[in-house]
Amino acid sequence: MTSVLVTGAGGFVGTALIPELVRTGFRVRAFLRGSSTIPSFPPEVEVVVGDVCDEKQVKEAMGDCDAVVHLAAKVHAMDGHGHEREYTAVNVEGTRHVLDAAVDAGVTRLVFASSVKVFGEETQGCMGETCSPDPQTPYGWSKWKAEQLVSEYSNRGDVTAVSLRLPMVYGQTKKGNLFRMIEAIDVGYFPPLPPLPAVRSLLHVGNCVQAVQRCLQVPRFDRAAYIVADADPYSVTDLYDQIRVGLGKGLPRWRIPLWALKGGARCGDVFQAVSGQRAPLTTEHLTKLIGSAWYSPAAFMRECGYRPLYSFEKTVPELIAFYRRSIGADPC
Repeated sequence: MTSVLVTGAGGFVGTALIPELVRTGFRVRAFLRGSSTIPSFPPEVEVVVGDVCDEKQVKEAMGDCDAVVHLAAKVHAMDGHGHEREYTAVNVEGTRHVLDAAVDAGVTRLVFASSVKVFGEETQGCMGETCSPDPQTPYGWSKWKAEQLVSEYSNRGDVTAVSLRLPMVYGQTKKGNLFRMIEAIDVGYFPPLPPLPAVRSLLHVGNCVQAVQRCLQVPRFDRAAYIVADADPYSVTDLYDQIRVGLGKGLPRWRIPLWALKGGARCGDVFQAVSGQRAPLTTEHLTKLIGSAWYSPAAFMRECGYRPLYSFEKTVPELIAFYRRSIGADPC
């Protein structure tokens, strides 16, 4: 039986991945920080508390493992801000600790959760594996540097390793912008969006779990890094409309013009600059909302047998039901 160490096991992806690994016959050791609430893992799972920034703790956790799925990270700040030193310590040096421990333990396979942020914050058209990384934030740079470490160890034959470049992972979680978007639409704070040409790639957590499992099963990797996403990108307007329908509100009878949104964002810029308080809509927020972030999983599908089973439209009912439970509302 293959033994797998999962770092960042207490996070959203880790708590979804581990039961599936157990179900498909892996022996799992969950490595999570002491500040994390220990999830209800299957009883077969061995739980180890530690920090990837502590080299000794990582080495102790790695013993007798055949593979490692490295999910632990300082995540991307939703407001775009973050301390570069923390990103380096956790995402770069923490990854180095995992790689060194894996080599010492004789681990044969390593899967690293990277990010599409290595390409920057927006895209012009669709990005694929042949596109050059161009990180624009400390988070993006930290993931790109960590990817380079993973490639370095793999190229010299220390371990078979691959980096998975992930967009926003969605599902039944209160973390992230999607839950906030559902809440804002529900209470009427989110304006009816006009038809927007921009599309964004997302990744359902079930598809993410399948991608990791494929990486633990395929004999080799033809590339150092792969993009993983749902099969198709999504129009932001379609996401908005599908959430409204899921909430029982129906399609909007009117839509705010884009010029009005831009005007409101500029007003938010002024308010934020004068008052020092955060405005609900600024040019930065609007740019993230209407900008493109389109990434193709075609290479991963072709070379590793990835077949995304979930889409946003199909999972809206479960997302809305989770939202209702989270706020204590009647699901009916």
